[in-house]
Amino acid sequence: MYDHDTSRMQEAEITYFRILLASQLIEISEDILSSIPSLVTHHKISSIMTIPTREEIKDVIFSMSKNRAHGPDDFSTDFYSRCWDIVGTDLLHVIKEFFPYKVFPRSWKATFIARIPKVVNPTFFKDFRPISLCNVCYKVVSKIITARLSVFLDRLISPE
Repeated sequence: MYDHDTSRMQEAEITYFRILLASQLIEISEDILSSIPSLVTHHKISSIMTIPTREEIKDVIFSMSKNRAHGPDDFSTDFYSRCWDIVGTDLLHVIKEFFPYKVFPRSWKATFIARIPKVVNPTFFKDFRPISLCNVCYKVVSKIITARLSVFLDRLISPE
């Protein structure tokens, strides 16, 4: 059973990281958006969300690091690549299903937050870097979209 100090420490940690990781709503007026020049065509933008091919999905899964921590679904990329003949068809189906609707199932968005020390002897919560251990399906979709974005990212981000 937890003692009172442990419980308070856990509450303080949860509060700290909840504030640190909280998103803030930012309102942007249409006037501001309309004054920004379009650097990417609508065709390029829509190509980001086209349904990936079987080969594209499989290449992503087999290129991912195999010895990483598993996410909340308890499966690692190693599991999916080793058991591809058994689970590959189902995985392809769920990954492809995301792209037309652009909505992650709730289970895909669940993550474990791990704390990695930034210093040798951490004493404050700020001495830790929180990282999210995501579901493999979420990682696969993210990698596909990132690869597609990288084709024209140099037009959007200046080196200066």
